[in-house]
Amino acid sequence: MNLLKIVIVLFFYTSFLHANEILLLHSYNKGLKWSDGISKGVEDEMKKHPQFELTTEYMDSKKIESENYLEELLILYRKKFSQRRYKAIIAADNYAYEFALKYHQELFVDTPVIFCGVENFNPKDITPYHKPYFTGVVEYKDIRKNLELIYQLFPATKMVYIISDDAYSSLVIKDQIIEESNFFKDKFRVVFDNQIDFNAIDEKINKLPKQSVILFTSFYRDMYGSYVPYHKLQEFFQRSKFPVFALNHIHLNEGIIGGFVVNPYEQGSMAVKKAFALIQGRAIRTLPVDIPVGTYAFDNHVLRKFGIPLSDVPSPSEVINGVESFYEKHQKFVENAFALMPLLLLLTTILILNVIKRISLEKELLRQNKLDHVLLNNIQSAIFWKANDGKILGCNDLLCEILQRDRFDIIGKHVKEIMPDICDRIQEVPLDSPESAEIEMEIPYKEKKIFSARRTYYTDEKNHEAGVVTILTDITEKKRIDTERKRHEQFVIQRSKQSEVGEMIASIAHQWKTPLVEISAIAQELIYKRRKKVLDEEDTQKFVDDIMTQVKYMSNTIDDFRQFIKPSTKKTLFNVREAVDALLNVLNHSVKYNYITLSILQKEHEALLAFGYPNEFKQCVLNIINNAKDSIIKKRETKPTEGMIEIEIKSDEHYIYLDISDDGCGIEKKNLESIFDPFVSTKANGDGFGLYMARLIIEDKMGGKIIAKQRENGAQICITVKKAKGDA
Repeated sequence: MNLLKIVIVLFFYTSFLHANEILLLHSYNKGLKWSDGISKGVEDEMKKHPQFELTTEYMDSKKIESENYLEELLILYRKKFSQRRYKAIIAADNYAYEFALKYHQELFVDTPVIFCGVENFNPKDITPYHKPYFTGVVEYKDIRKNLELIYQLFPATKMVYIISDDAYSSLVIKDQIIEESNFFKDKFRVVFDNQIDFNAIDEKINKLPKQSVILFTSFYRDMYGSYVPYHKLQEFFQRSKFPVFALNHIHLNEGIIGGFVVNPYEQGSMAVKKAFALIQGRAIRTLPVDIPVGTYAFDNHVLRKFGIPLSDVPSPSEVINGVESFYEKHQKFVENAFALMPLLLLLTTILILNVIKRISLEKELLRQNKLDHVLLNNIQSAIFWKANDGKILGCNDLLCEILQRDRFDIIGKHVKEIMPDICDRIQEVPLDSPESAEIEMEIPYKEKKIFSARRTYYTDEKNHEAGVVTILTDITEKKRIDTERKRHEQFVIQRSKQSEVGEMIASIAHQWKTPLVEISAIAQELIYKRRKKVLDEEDTQKFVDDIMTQVKYMSNTIDDFRQFIKPSTKKTLFNVREAVDALLNVLNHSVKYNYITLSILQKEHEALLAFGYPNEFKQCVLNIINNAKDSIIKKRETKPTEGMIEIEIKSDEHYIYLDISDDGCGIEKKNLESIFDPFVSTKANGDGFGLYMARLIIEDKMGGKIIAKQRENGAQICITVKKAKGDA
């Protein structure tokens, strides 16, 4: 009985002893600058809460990564933490974070966990069980920002050599590095290297091209697993003949030039602030996971070493090792300037008075120059001004060019004599109106031009109206672009392709029925034979081969669908027949399901190549085939029809012709052109986008032609595209 009392007292004493304790669980070891930085951020914030005690535990995963190490740690932590209760757990970096996720219910039950320094954070890792307990701060190393910074400071860069190791923390951002580097492949080459013998790293660096830059991610162990201490990294940074950028603030002042960096101090500080917010009663749902934005940081000594002035670095930036003031750099110049200041002031005053006098004497000349040079020849508009009697007093060079007449042949003559065709229309333009008027002008031996005309009064020195200035701006190209833009403004809408996805998915479902039945039959046969006898390896392999044949067929069907649905980003050379065949691989079952026969006729055996957008071309053909199918189905509602869709592919020396015919309802003669207009459809639920999109793609994007024709029994859509030469 006395022993039981002692145990109870010890239990309550232990609970009280650790009642205000926070556990900082580090993935790495003490002495690692990253871990020490997080600890410093946590400890500085803890000083504001003296009633709480911090316990720090290091998992040492940088130096030890054996398979059974985690199990041994778990055994140790079961003994250390089984009787201890913490107000909060701060898990620093991925190793500790994943350990806390996995063993929270066993070791830290009902205790909030605030993580920091976690890379490649996936919200799905936090299960419904973990959500009431887990929040934190993500460590996001912005690779793109650093590559942009490299290109900004060193635009002649030919290669960016990225140094990393194969430790867990490095591997989690490898994919991010590779993905972000794709955005710069047209600017420089990016080489990612995590197989480095640090003792031979100088040999690798010396083999890099002259205009190279090094981006350092993290490097704690070389390819042989040997731990690389900080002083060796620092020596490497300082002796590198290439500028070294880094992702981590801890390497600043060690020889790197700088970078867009993450700061471990900030990670630790933010994490412990969240911990105290939870301790003080804040609901964890009000403390979402934060992703702090990095900051620019530079070492001015290294910037000078590579000839980069501080004015070239982004702002705002943290700069260490200071910068000399203007006075320190130019002390003698400044002192001499102050000594000469009275004389300089006197000279400046004399110069100002002289300039004012010159301006006064040359006022009339400057006024004329302003009219001639500023208002006339420095703008892309034709200008002329006339007196109140209608005679032209002056013009700019562009008006002479438009009228194809010399200046002396224009000035002094009446407007009606110079521009008889448009004089009256110019006179109709309101004076000083904010709106301009459009005027068409026939230019000899050139196309018709459209001008925007504006007129305003000008005054003389006494502010009296002296005449009218007319400005003619050539808006021909602008009008053409506006017209073109209106024709293309709907092209970005993918409704046409999306409307066909349902049809294609239904077709895929039909195509999959046969292989699924086959697989089911093979499985039944396998069970049957196994009951009869023991199957040898040859029999088993046969069943596997039969199943894989069906699976491959199903996989190919999905690949064809994915290829169709993916938009073409640029023009490419493609085989027209192969494009049609690839489309029919997905669509064929949908057509057969409606008892429609689809055939392809092509007499030429050569590959017919076109230059354009293959997936969008397939979309056009798909729209037309679906329209033909719907037309046949509609016709069957009133009269019997065989149901035929025929695709004929032919060519001549310059063009490829694709004619799609059906025996459906046909097209009325009055609708042969209007069916290609937007929002025009003959179907009850049609949106009128299919054939409109087809015309935009074939004619505007690929320079071809698409028309509709009537047939004796049905309709025909004819596509013509330019023939390309080369290999698809």
